[in-house]
Amino acid sequence: MSTTDNTFSRRRLLQIAGVSAVGATAVAVAGPGQWASAEAAHTIIPRSRWGFTGWQAGGPPRLDKGAITHFVVHYHGATGGGDSGAQVPRSIDREHKADPNNAGILYNFVITQRGEIFGARAYEFKSGATHGANDFSIGVQIHISGSQKPSKAALASLEWLYRHSHAAMGKKKALRITGHQDHTATACPGGPLNRWVDGRGQELYREMAKKLGSGGGSSVPPYPGASAFKVGKRHPAVKTLDQGLIRKGYTKHHDGDGYQAGTLFTRYTRANVRDFQLAQGWTGSGADGYPGPETWKRLLS
Repeated sequence: MSTTDNTFSRRRLLQIAGVSAVGATAVAVAGPGQWASAEAAHTIIPRSRWGFTGWQAGGPPRLDKGAITHFVVHYHGATGGGDSGAQVPRSIDREHKADPNNAGILYNFVITQRGEIFGARAYEFKSGATHGANDFSIGVQIHISGSQKPSKAALASLEWLYRHSHAAMGKKKALRITGHQDHTATACPGGPLNRWVDGRGQELYREMAKKLGSGGGSSVPPYPGASAFKVGKRHPAVKTLDQGLIRKGYTKHHDGDGYQAGTLFTRYTRANVRDFQLAQGWTGSGADGYPGPETWKRLLS
């Protein structure tokens, strides 16, 4: 699920036609008549081949490849999705252009259930899909709804694109794999995709980190225990918790001066934590506003 260009305040397509290999990986080009083979070979179908009609509103800003540290996974929306073929990026582009302030399709890439990979902003233009993280991420949509299970073909293409992106952007460190909800308050990318992000996605990140020699171990500090999080009590871990809430966009509740990191666990802290827990699909005691080990891990990962 995307957020509009004109709402973010913080975050070059490789010349696909005729470009040579980048590092050990070459960018392949597929035309409309070659999409079936493109799925099997994991190639990127560029804008020129799926009927892109051009940018509006002056076009999107250029992508700073050196600034990219995250690979963010999205779904199409709470409902819809599941289609394939060139109609998919074309319809997304039309939808995004309905806002005259948007340059056009907000994602860098779109992957269908058939495994087609459509280049949108690709490696040329900055993502507009992840509010609060566009400066340091590329956004990839799997064209499914929140409850729909991604196909094997879609996930195979997603893995290929993740690996390929390192060569295409000359990355020497592994890109962090995150879901849209890791950066802002949203249900995106939904349950099935979020489980992939938290499971296979993290394995893939560690594999790439090991390959590139850039570590890949967990950077999440140890859980301090439930006693650190009591309303009215101060603890150094609360400031760490607050920083996670702020980074992921869960700051709606505050005292009127904006939500700021501090060592005091307040009723506003609890309310913001609860918002995050609800966004994970948790209910009851799992969404009581008090962070347990899993809330701590997800907020700080």
